[in-house]
Amino acid sequence: MNDPNSYPRLPPKDQLIMGLHAIQELLKHAPTRLLKVYTSIPQGRQERKNTLFQECEKRKIPIQIVSSEQLTKMTGSDSHQSFAAHIQGRRYWTAKEFLEATQDQDSVFVLMLDEIHDPQNFGAILRSAECFGVNAVAWSKNRGCDLTPSVAKASCGASEIIPLLRVSNLAETVDRFKEEGFEIIASVANPDAKPLFSHICAKKTLLIMGSEGEGIQPLLQKKADRLVYIPLSGKIQSLNVAQAAAILLAFCKGSALTNPPKG
Repeated sequence: MNDPNSYPRLPPKDQLIMGLHAIQELLKHAPTRLLKVYTSIPQGRQERKNTLFQECEKRKIPIQIVSSEQLTKMTGSDSHQSFAAHIQGRRYWTAKEFLEATQDQDSVFVLMLDEIHDPQNFGAILRSAECFGVNAVAWSKNRGCDLTPSVAKASCGASEIIPLLRVSNLAETVDRFKEEGFEIIASVANPDAKPLFSHICAKKTLLIMGSEGEGIQPLLQKKADRLVYIPLSGKIQSLNVAQAAAILLAFCKGSALTNPPKG
């Protein structure tokens, strides 16, 4: 352990994650990216957290005890669950790199997000995407939330595991996927959309989702091969975007599995 009285030099926010679950998932799936763990809980206080201490020490990952106030300042949030970690910056794929890497795969599913600004929603969507085996998530670095400690926590570490495409232009990215034979599906609420459950997704699909307020920009809607919506039968005729994402991903991934390959 480092000296608990020393104040850490704060790493850039894009190299911080916070929350016990996020750090545990990174320890399981990408431990070499963990550079240092900060905690306000002394070692041995709780068995579950003590296991995390032991795993860090086994992998020679430094641990520094700091105050809860210091963690809040580092992460910009008081929802850190007494844990934060300094990590190596992760790699982002370009559309070209991703398409080249997956060109020989029979089934590829990509989620594209347009103007998702809320970190909790962004993180929850990334969590669902990872859980349902989505191959990558794409979003615009100019039109939406970026990866932050709050996103990593809400995603339970999925933000550090799932392949990500942080692109400059969503429309150009859609065109690249169309050229490679991907079916483009847009989730929208307009009269031209068809019920989600009446559609079977292609083996190679790009699903576009937008924010609850603005939805998907018109240009992206025009580029879509299909427009779909989730039928609702309750009195409240709307879903949180993260809830909608979980439904869309579960159905689309499931239907793609039952869709026989072309030819």
